[in-house]
Amino acid sequence: MKEILLIFFYGTVILFTVASTFLAGYSLQNKFRLRNVRLNWRAGKMKGYPLFATVFLGLIGVLSSIVYLIGDASNYSIFAAYFWIGCMWFISSYLASKHYITDHGIVKNLNEPSQTIPWFQVMDFVEREGLQGSEFTFTYSEMDKSLTKGYKQLRLFVPVTKRKAFKKVVSLKLKSRFEEESLPEIDLRRIQED
Repeated sequence: MKEILLIFFYGTVILFTVASTFLAGYSLQNKFRLRNVRLNWRAGKMKGYPLFATVFLGLIGVLSSIVYLIGDASNYSIFAAYFWIGCMWFISSYLASKHYITDHGIVKNLNEPSQTIPWFQVMDFVEREGLQGSEFTFTYSEMDKSLTKGYKQLRLFVPVTKRKAFKKVVSLKLKSRFEEESLPEIDLRRIQED
């Protein structure tokens, strides 16, 4: 029974090691595929770093140090695998939590295509300024295969240090398009007479 549990444990560790490596590779591939990046910034919970991956990596680092100090050589390989899993998880989470502004659109999450919006889909946006930065809410048209047009919103927090550059990109990409659309003139007297 003990041997079966050990096989299951080692198999699980190997599975997570391989899966985390593929996830980090996928995130890196998505990052390198981005073209014409104008801006990017970290958006994680801990000063731009992903919360859970950072805590896990720190915990594994402390536990690995304890194992090394007590000289438990039989567990070196396990903790090396855990450390590798933590590093790969950190890389994929760190890249996924960054926001990228490109010539083609907004990429809020590198690994989630539904959080990538091309500029041509943006219908409107609103900015709400705060002390730490601005929160932009973009309303965009949903493009799906059922041909029913819906609208969604994407909220994007822009730190103070990136706000000016971000506004410049938004102005270049959207303002000229919005200025072309004019409101029709309404004659209120004529409406009241009818």
